[in-house]
Amino acid sequence: MTRTAASPARARILLLLAVTLGVSACTNFFYNRLDTLAAWYIQDLVSLDKSQRGDLRSWLESTLQWHRSSELVRYAKFLRELAGTAAHPGNASTYKGIEAQVEQFGSRLVEQAAPDAARLLMSLSAEQLTEFENNLAQKSRERNEEELKALAAGKWHEKRAQDIEKQLKRWTGSVTKEQRLLIAEQSKRFDSTTSDWLESQTRWRKAMFDALRERFTAGQSPAAVEERILALLRTPESQWTRAYQTKAAQNREQSLVVLGAIDTSLTPEQRSHLQRELTQLAQRLEAMIQS
Repeated sequence: MTRTAASPARARILLLLAVTLGVSACTNFFYNRLDTLAAWYIQDLVSLDKSQRGDLRSWLESTLQWHRSSELVRYAKFLRELAGTAAHPGNASTYKGIEAQVEQFGSRLVEQAAPDAARLLMSLSAEQLTEFENNLAQKSRERNEEELKALAAGKWHEKRAQDIEKQLKRWTGSVTKEQRLLIAEQSKRFDSTTSDWLESQTRWRKAMFDALRERFTAGQSPAAVEERILALLRTPESQWTRAYQTKAAQNREQSLVVLGAIDTSLTPEQRSHLQRELTQLAQRLEAMIQS
């Protein structure tokens, strides 16, 4: 199971909860505390007053409750179906269907969380916005630091191959010599999007914080500003550069090629391991629903 080069979930920069609550492999202990963990993370990015902290807590708690009651059962059902599908090699259509389902899960979470996120953002003062914007830019640089170092050292494709190997071993329990060679060769066909992604993030942040600061301009309609913010949260791809979109689309197609080649190469033992991993993850999610 490999990660596509351009995951839509990564684009939800400000909807930190979409990333945090989407970690379906976490333990029940951590899942029950995701609202607290997410609150700590957000408050590390921007200093909130007492009222804002209360609003944040309420938003995160209600979203976690919705996620448990509405989404975990969807994830578990999807994983059980995926375990059945994994019994035999798939094809490009199979993988695109899986990708579309995962994207739908992310979109549902964004749609649920976006209105409260927008209202919280609109409560930030000018000073808070500056703090938040600067911290988001710093976090963006930190998250991409390894990628940039690999690019500078001429080892980006090597790192890509290592990342794919790591994911393959996580799901199948092992990597054969033939699969390692296959991954190394296929990874050479990916194109780095790191610089283009950073530029796209910068454009998105500028559009978002420009919209938020318009609240302080005379004559601006709060409702109109909120709609702009919601649009940026729901469709951040509107701010992606053309170069990023082109490379990301090409990498996505290459990811399907790699996934297909790896899928075909799986040994019976690897395939059984993959099915067990998916089924056990579904069982853990089902247990969380009842806790």
